[in-house]
Amino acid sequence: MSASWSLAVDMGGTFIDAVALRSDGHVASLKHPRAGRRLAEPVVEALDRLCAQAGIVADDVGRVVHGSTVITNLLLELNEPPVALVLTRGMRDVPVLARQDRKELYEPVIMPAVPEAKLFPEPLRFEIGGRIDAEGREVEPLDLSAVDAIADAVSDAGVCALAVGLLFSHRNPTHERALRAALHARLPSLHISLSSEVDPQPREFERWLTTALDAYAKPLAANYLRALADALKIRGLPPLRLMRSAGGTAPWHDLAEQPIGLAMSGPCAALQGVAAGFAASGPAIVLDIGGTSADISILLDGRPTFTDALECGGLPIRQRCADIASIGIGGGSVVSVLPGGALRLGPRSQGAWPGPAAFGLGGDLPTLSDALCVLDRLPHRLAGGIVLDRAAAEAALGGVAGALCLSVLRTAEAVVGAAAAGMAEALKTHAFQRNLDPADAVLVAIGGGGAQHAAEIAELAGMRRVLVMPHAGVMAALGMLYSPDEGDVSLATSESPWDSLPPQGEGPHSLFAPTTTAFVPAGWSWRLTPDQTLALEAKA
Repeated sequence: MSASWSLAVDMGGTFIDAVALRSDGHVASLKHPRAGRRLAEPVVEALDRLCAQAGIVADDVGRVVHGSTVITNLLLELNEPPVALVLTRGMRDVPVLARQDRKELYEPVIMPAVPEAKLFPEPLRFEIGGRIDAEGREVEPLDLSAVDAIADAVSDAGVCALAVGLLFSHRNPTHERALRAALHARLPSLHISLSSEVDPQPREFERWLTTALDAYAKPLAANYLRALADALKIRGLPPLRLMRSAGGTAPWHDLAEQPIGLAMSGPCAALQGVAAGFAASGPAIVLDIGGTSADISILLDGRPTFTDALECGGLPIRQRCADIASIGIGGGSVVSVLPGGALRLGPRSQGAWPGPAAFGLGGDLPTLSDALCVLDRLPHRLAGGIVLDRAAAEAALGGVAGALCLSVLRTAEAVVGAAAAGMAEALKTHAFQRNLDPADAVLVAIGGGGAQHAAEIAELAGMRRVLVMPHAGVMAALGMLYSPDEGDVSLATSESPWDSLPPQGEGPHSLFAPTTTAFVPAGWSWRLTPDQTLALEAKA
């Protein structure tokens, strides 16, 4: 039987999104809740459910593509063990000193440019003799006699990954490669990233920090990708390909060796999906809200914009990728009250486990999703069969309400308002820095939470139109199937995902669909377009 299906699966902070696309354009999709802290297992479970639901057998499948926000979320939360660095003698503090540019001019206390204690604390930064000059010539041999001491210190500290950054290695990588070979001879299981391979460009701080972040992500990425590839092989499915931050796909083992290339994997796939199905003229700002982060990007003339650097959680990363700004606000973002009485959301997230209190999985910290539950802006049952517990959500918000001297209901309103304000400011900053006035653009809402907050964010940003495309809740998975590696695909005419939605109406109103939810504030109207896009518009 000839292969007629392509499968794509995207792992977010709270849900797994899976999409099957048949050669005639028919789409089947679902959202599957992530259980616990597992990575590969829920992805496989989602694919198994999808194949069973659509009647797909292994021989029917010609392609499997995977993307995720795992690396994005890891860099936002920085909750993995630190890594070791080996740098040219005299350069130990370069990754910490950074560029000394002061972004917040009027802050009385300047936060460190790089969170060294979480990434590479001082005892794990080592120096080694040897020098390559700016022309790529060796002017001092590499001092391999220091390797034993470095290896012993790394082993004693229980470090799993190490980054190597030597001067001018982008001109001549010989020393870095020799150092890797010597370290692997002593510590065969150590994950090692070389700056000459991760980011072979001038400017040491950027090159070394990007390499350190690659090493930071490597143990987690290597373990989960290998487990996932093995599980798919057992099922007789095609070799796994991964969505890259720069667009397109690559074999999984290539990106397991250099996982920093996955830093914007899921968000880039979502943007590619929007671009493939976006029919409106003029610029568009894409808002993708998940369980841990909100990702903001721009379409110009229907095409994604790209950059040679990205920022994730305040960390500059020099990698070619879609031009996306990611901030740590999502449905699972933990709500806290600062000493001055202001609300703070994220970057810490409850993620899939224990999840928001409303999910009933044991979480007891207040989150944005709990506030939405209290306000009755979410359906009683979410995708994947999660039944919301409003009493648990109210209990979780109780502490915040007490600190603010507000009722739980007013506190929930304040939390949702603070989330919208934070995302609106990030959206405006991203647009203005790229010479785009948000008022001149349409806002395209995707992700499980995009349509829930989009109208309120648009209002704060001076925008008057919001579009929610069909399959918006699983757009990242769908976008992976538009990879340029395999040519174009086209969808059949989409059935409306809004099963009980009238063709038009006015807010305030909550709209529910299998893979996403939308909220229409007062002063806004909605209508369904012929292609089943949900269009929200602010009244004059």
